Amino acid sequence: MDSQMIASKFDTDVRKTHRLTQEQLTQYHEDGYVIVRGLFDSEEVSLIREVCDNDPNLANSLRTVINQKGEPWHAAVWNGLNDSLVSVVTRLTRIVHTAELILGEECYHWHSKIVQKLPYDDTVINWHQGYTYWYGDGCLFPNIVTCTVAITENTKAHGCLQVIKKSHLMGRIKPVLRGNGDVCDPKRMEKVIERLEVVDCEMAPGDAVFFHANTIHGSQGNHTDDTRILMHCHYNAVSNQPVEEKGQKSHPYIPLDKLPDSAIKNGLYKSGFEDQTGNWNWYTSDFGANSQ
Repeated sequence: MDSQMIASKFDTDVRKTHRLTQEQLTQYHEDGYVIVRGLFDSEEVSLIREVCDNDPNLANSLRTVINQKGEPWHAAVWNGLNDSLVSVVTRLTRIVHTAELILGEECYHWHSKIVQKLPYDDTVINWHQGYTYWYGDGCLFPNIVTCTVAITENTKAHGCLQVIKKSHLMGRIKPVLRGNGDVCDPKRMEKVIERLEVVDCEMAPGDAVFFHANTIHGSQGNHTDDTRILMHCHYNAVSNQPVEEKGQKSHPYIPLDKLPDSAIKNGLYKSGFEDQTGNWNWYTSDFGANSQ
């Protein structure tokens, strides 16, 4: 199905103020990413920020990832669906149908995470690809798209998300274990950075970036007195369900009940973050080598 047919199929469903234009869709496929300004408004972002700052369930769910230099960073990760605010975010039509527009087919929630980088935290999140882990889960194709939402101001000084433009065209880079996570082979990355552009995804609260499963990404330290918060929502194409049993168990296909874009403002949630609902928070200990 070509991009124009895909766009036509989903145009009537995506909120008009936030659907991807043909130019943006083309940019995504050519560059491996596209930034969408104002995906969430200030009222919505403030409600999500309140959960990130003050919900004890989220604070208790933060797990530790060790980077290449032995430095820690923290994230709360989940793949379940429930009646909490952060789960509602992952099912909003404006995100899901944009993911489907990009993938060209129905998708489902793979997993999501909230990453907080504290003030004056110099920890670097090393260059990596999402598909490194999802390949290990049994996904045959990199048909997974990530929507990363800025919950706080994300500038270069804050250690904003960085992507390497067009890196998705290289396929899956050989992973190397560093700390307790897999990163792209540092020797190969030296050559990659010589040839391809590193893009600082500077975003205001409520902006978002959609990027490909093979797009190499990472971030630098936070050199401000503000906490930098990102929410990453990952969606897998239904046709790309894992072929391995472990992936089927940890990331079961659950058809998405898409929610109206008004769901946050209409209060269609019962809590902020829940960590004890079924497989909601499926990392129950510190991250292992298959984390992202």
